[in-house]
Amino acid sequence: MEPVAPAPEPPAFSAPLCPPHQRSAVTTCVRCGTFLCGECTELLGDAAVCASCLPLLRAHGSASLALKLAFGLCVAAMMSAPFALLLPLHVKVDTERALFVLPLLRRLPVLNALAAGAGWVLAARELRRLGLGARPSPAGTLARWTRVLAWLNFGFVLLQAFLVLRLVLGLSFLG
Repeated sequence: MEPVAPAPEPPAFSAPLCPPHQRSAVTTCVRCGTFLCGECTELLGDAAVCASCLPLLRAHGSASLALKLAFGLCVAAMMSAPFALLLPLHVKVDTERALFVLPLLRRLPVLNALAAGAGWVLAARELRRLGLGARPSPAGTLARWTRVLAWLNFGFVLLQAFLVLRLVLGLSFLG
């Protein structure tokens, strides 16, 4: 009977390597799980992705939560804007029943200004995240619509400021 050779020692644990560069990996791709070194790592928002997954995630990635909230704020502000146009009018109000409504109406221009600023900034951030050369994507479309609504809200802010100044200065441009 022949003597059996001892089993080879298992190799010592070594750090995973980046396939293209054979360097120690610092992270993995969030989509495919490939090990990435510092040179291969692309950032998409806060996520690390490989170069082959980056175009796919840019084209089909969803919009960020902040952009979705900004879009909702812009829509809410646009829906409330016609009520804010009633502010400079002299209206008889039963103060006992309207204790909550009047302070809310006075804050609507602030809501429009907040929606305009948040919509513009967050849409620009989302479009930068997606890349300027990115193909049309749902996130890009939502960012563009948020930017349009932000401009409309800014227009309502200017209109409200004009109406209030007209009331304060006693000017009558419309007859």
